[in-house]
Amino acid sequence: MNYSLEVMVSLAATVLVRDLCAVVKELTAAPTIGERARATLRLTALSALLLGGAGLYWRLPLGGAAIGAVLIAGVAYGLLLIATHEMVHGTLFGYRALEQWLACLLSWPMAWPYLTYARLHHLHHRWNGCDPRDPERTTLLPRERLAAGPMRRLVQRHLLGWRIGVLGGIGLIVDTARKGFCLQRQDQALVHARFIDGAGVTVVQAAMLVIALTQGQLGRFLLFWLLLERVIGAIVQFRGMVEHHLLWRSSETPLLTQLYATRTINAGRWLNALMGGLPHHCAHHAFPTIPSERLPLATRRITMVLERHGAPPLPILPSYREALLVMIAAQNNHGLGCSEPPPHGCHESAW
Repeated sequence: MNYSLEVMVSLAATVLVRDLCAVVKELTAAPTIGERARATLRLTALSALLLGGAGLYWRLPLGGAAIGAVLIAGVAYGLLLIATHEMVHGTLFGYRALEQWLACLLSWPMAWPYLTYARLHHLHHRWNGCDPRDPERTTLLPRERLAAGPMRRLVQRHLLGWRIGVLGGIGLIVDTARKGFCLQRQDQALVHARFIDGAGVTVVQAAMLVIALTQGQLGRFLLFWLLLERVIGAIVQFRGMVEHHLLWRSSETPLLTQLYATRTINAGRWLNALMGGLPHHCAHHAFPTIPSERLPLATRRITMVLERHGAPPLPILPSYREALLVMIAAQNNHGLGCSEPPPHGCHESAW
C-alpha cells in the first residue's frame, strides 16, 4: 500500500508520541514523601534567607550593608515565587488546594496576582506555539513584525534589557492584570481569580503601609519593596525569556509542539532544584504533571526516544550563561522569529 508523504509523517509522529508518553508514564505519579520533604526543606531555607535578609535591612543603618541584605532577600524571594509555578500544577506537594493558598501567601506581599497568573498559565500551556493569544508569548509573529511601528521595533530590538531593566516585576504585575481582563471570556474563572487577587493584594499592601506609616518608616519601606521588586522582576523576566523566546511555532502534534516550542537549560542539580525544575522546560511543557525532581530524568528519556526515532533534538542550551548570550544575539538579529500558527487555531494539550 502506498502512502502519501503527509500520511507517512503523520503516522511517524503518532508512533513517536506514543513512545514518548510510554517512557515517562511512571514519572507522572504524585510526589513521594521524600520529594515532599525536600520541597519543604527548600521552601524553609529560602524563607529563612528572605526573613534574615529583611531583618538585617531593618536593623542596619541605611547603607551598603543594608542594601546588600535586601538584595540577597530579593533573590530568595524570587526563588520562592518561582516555586509557586509548581503550585499552579499541584506538583510541589501534590495537594493543589493547599498549594494555592500557600502561593497566595507568598505572592500578595509583592502585589503579585497569583490566582490570575495561575489561570493564565493554564491557557499558556494550551496555546504555547499554536495560538497567538498565548499570554506568555514573547516572540513576534512575522505579520506582527511587518506591522510593528518604530517604537515596537525599538522595544523588540532591546527586548531583554527592556523586560529586565525597565518593566521588571511591576511590568509583570500590570501585564498579568491586563491579560486576566482581556482573556476572561476564554476562561470565566479569571473573573473570580481577579476579584480574589484584587482583594488580597489590597488588604496585604494596605496593612504593610499602615505599619510603615505608624512606625515612621514609609520611605524606607518603599525602598525595601522597590529593591525586592527590581531583583525579583529581573530573575522572573529573564527566566520567561529563556524558556520560549524565538521558539514559538507549531509542530506535527500537540505534544511535539510543546517539546519544540520550549527551551531546556542543562542547569546543575542544585540550580535545577532551586528553580523548581523549570530549566527542564521542554519536558515540563509536554508533561506538566511530572514533579520537578523527576524532570531531568524525563529529559534524558525523551532525548533517547527522539534519537531512536531520528527526530530533531530538543532545544537545549548548556547553561544560563549560554542562554543569556543567545538572548543578546537575538537582539542583534531580531528578524529571527517563528512560523505562523495553523489557520484553524491550535491543538490543546492537557495540563
